[in-house]
Amino acid sequence: MSYTCKRFKRTPIHVVEGHDEALPVIYRCLGSKHLPFEGNTLVHLDSHPDMLIPMDMSADTVWDKNNLFTTISIENWIMPAVYAGHLKNLIWVKPPWANQITDSVLTFLIGKHKESGLIRVHFLRISTTAGLQRY
Repeated sequence: MSYTCKRFKRTPIHVVEGHDEALPVIYRCLGSKHLPFEGNTLVHLDSHPDMLIPMDMSADTVWDKNNLFTTISIENWIMPAVYAGHLKNLIWVKPPWANQITDSVLTFLIGKHKESGLIRVHFLRISTTAGLQRY
């Protein structure tokens, strides 16, 4: 999409209890054109990746935001936004003791399964982060 993003006069700060409550805030910024509609990078600071896909959620659910917001929960709110194209890059910043996913760079395809109509992920490449400095 070709348009200029608007700028907030002051950087907004939103504090949410349930991590999935961040997605409506992101969608409001998309809708108000304060974020590009597609290709954004999400920096996720958490001890859990929150990158599951809602079980039995039709891929078409992502096109109905109200239905989407009632379908997602704290562990699965990110990947539907990736499928919709709003997020392109995910950076998970985690504490050293969080080991749900090995430190790595993952390249994957996300799409709609032809038969089931559900969102599915196919990993193309997993690169180790050996040699990266940890803080």
